[in-house]
Amino acid sequence: MIRPSRVLFIAEGQLGDLLLLTPALRALKKTLPDSYISVLILERGSSETPRGLPLVRIGTETVLSTNLNVHETYVVSRAGLRSLRGLARVWAELNIVHFLRSKRFDTVVCTFPEDRFTLWAFASAADVRVGEKRQGFTGLLTHALSIHKSERGVLEYYCDLVRALGVSVELTETEYIIPSSALEWADSFLRESGLEKSRFVAVHPGASGDYKIWPPERYSELIDRLQSATDIRVLLCRGSQDDEIIAAIRACLKSAVIEAKPESIGNLAALLKRSTLCISNDSGPRHLAVAVGTPSLSFFRQHHSREWRIYPDSPRCVTLESRERCPVCPSGECLDRIPTGERFGSHCLRDIPTETVTKTAMDLLASL
Repeated sequence: MIRPSRVLFIAEGQLGDLLLLTPALRALKKTLPDSYISVLILERGSSETPRGLPLVRIGTETVLSTNLNVHETYVVSRAGLRSLRGLARVWAELNIVHFLRSKRFDTVVCTFPEDRFTLWAFASAADVRVGEKRQGFTGLLTHALSIHKSERGVLEYYCDLVRALGVSVELTETEYIIPSSALEWADSFLRESGLEKSRFVAVHPGASGDYKIWPPERYSELIDRLQSATDIRVLLCRGSQDDEIIAAIRACLKSAVIEAKPESIGNLAALLKRSTLCISNDSGPRHLAVAVGTPSLSFFRQHHSREWRIYPDSPRCVTLESRERCPVCPSGECLDRIPTGERFGSHCLRDIPTETVTKTAMDLLASL
């Protein structure tokens, strides 16, 4: 059995990706309690051009920053790297390699089949380098596995990567530890908003792509129906890049709704923890709700459930997906196409009717 002592995971920086990595991290730490685990996150969201070197910074506010199985998190800006040209780009890459070598990792796990991940793993001089077989530069890996996200689902895919190290994965529940300061912030916000003693539904309509967003007019109708038919209040949650979708929802709303902009992952997690139900797209907030134990209702594009559905349908976790034949995509495949003239929602997302969502939400709330 391989006995790693200094392990690095190279990971995508999306919220859902990192939360789905937590069972693998927990299993590794349980199997090898003396191991020192680090995660290098390639951040997608930031567009800031890095100023000065080194390019790697300490990740103090990532979803893994409170994880007890991770000793250090580091962040590299993907957009920052891409903004560099010529010698500046070469110098930046060399600095990342220098950083990796300075940490003396003996094991590197590439969590996605990206050429950059494999090259960084090899350049780190780690003796053990684990990743998927079907990718470029496979020969640079010591353990190239015949696995794929679409066959196993992302969570099991991550677990298979650590199983290659002899790790036994007993539990696959995701986790996020909410900072006490975030819980205090959420309690203060709810108290000031009049929701402290109310049951409420957290609706988070944002997503990483417009094609993943259930149409705003449907969200508006859903919110109006929930608030008129029940004693449940709705809390409309937003991220820093959700201005357009929130404005579109508000333009169609007939009822008053309280809005929250949590500003941090911890604050959002605390609000979700206090909510009765989270309704969202197939997005990071959905995974965060599940990780903190909050019931979830989410909307899926067709065929993407093979990788991202992850959680079996239950009275506390429901996903809705259209079964209608898409008029523009090939059979068995979703190309994420938004209808001409529309701003949000692929064709198949638009086939999920408000009536179905409302009934499903009502049934969920009645059972909780």
